[in-house]
Amino acid sequence: MRISYSSLENFKQCPLKYKFSQIDKIKEPKSKEAVFGTYIHKVLKWFYQKDPCFPTLDVLLDYYKDHWLKKSEGFEWENPDEENSYFKEGLRILEGYYKENMPQKTSVLDLETKFEVTLDENPEKQDGKHILTGVIDRIDKLPDGTIEIIDYKTGKRVASQKDVDSNDQLSLYAIGLKNRWPRIKTENLFLSLYFLKFNEKIKTQRTEQDLEKSKEKIIKLVHQIEKSSFEPRPSALCGWCGYRNICPVWKHLYKKETENNINEIDIKNKIDEYFELKEKKEKLEEELKNLESLIDVYCQQKGLKRVFGENGYFSRTTYSKVSYNIKKVKAVLEPLNKWEEILGIDSKKLNKVLKEIPQELRDKIKEAEKVEKEYKYLSANNKSKKEIEEEWE
Repeated sequence: MRISYSSLENFKQCPLKYKFSQIDKIKEPKSKEAVFGTYIHKVLKWFYQKDPCFPTLDVLLDYYKDHWLKKSEGFEWENPDEENSYFKEGLRILEGYYKENMPQKTSVLDLETKFEVTLDENPEKQDGKHILTGVIDRIDKLPDGTIEIIDYKTGKRVASQKDVDSNDQLSLYAIGLKNRWPRIKTENLFLSLYFLKFNEKIKTQRTEQDLEKSKEKIIKLVHQIEKSSFEPRPSALCGWCGYRNICPVWKHLYKKETENNINEIDIKNKIDEYFELKEKKEKLEEELKNLESLIDVYCQQKGLKRVFGENGYFSRTTYSKVSYNIKKVKAVLEPLNKWEEILGIDSKKLNKVLKEIPQELRDKIKEAEKVEKEYKYLSANNKSKKEIEEEWE
């Protein structure tokens, strides 16, 4: 199988999304967040291509303004305010980034590096090979001779150090770079995620053992894909998915009113009717509980076990949860060779044994009985007063 890291991420997010993009080859419409992120990547690539004569901040921002996303590029903002917000955010990100990273202290080795990694789980068979592909945003050589892989992120949250330490994408990048440049040692390779919105870079490393574990995880994931039935997996990430209008979980939202009718039944109205009835049911259940509580209090105050209305009656019953002093029960039953039968105090088995032993011993076990909790139940019967009287006749 030949697969990219982004495709693996799609499968982990939602198997059906993977099917739409990789098997059905349906192009996913880009979200504004994705389009914005891609554009920031493009601007930074242009900037670093000028190495070693890096443009000034003003030149960088001018390039950003001059090449801002146009309608002709296949993307249209919902309204001018939305576009203006993203435009200003990009200016803020680039200005902060420039001030933090200039003058450049490292040498840029490569930009948007494509790589392939062959994972061969069974060298003896041809079908055991899996080719993983990806693109690394930037590779730098640091002043001490070590190498750093940098991946830009334009998302709205910063990952924790723990998340970065276990990030599969960075592990794959490390495997890809070592495959391309075998002489690089893992101890001389750093992996970083740069969260551009927050101007935060979080750095990590991998051991050879870490990379082997990542390979195993990827192969396991590939096997899951091969066996998958590609069921949709709804989550909070659905809000950023471009396949909602064809996904069985969401596409009903996008249907026209005339398409909602089946055999002249308007399904949307039926759904609304259901929830209206459910709300009424919940209110009725609450009213019933309040009435039961009132009836129960009346029974307690009047010392009654049953109260009657014209259309039915309520019975009030008390149940007790009983436990036993194990030492006392054992002292009574062990001489009779009955202790093993109820080992652990099984109430059903104990009741059976009680029928088999003399009354005086039953009384001793009764002394070991302890009521842990009492339960009072109020049960309703809808037999009318007339029906009850008829049964007595």
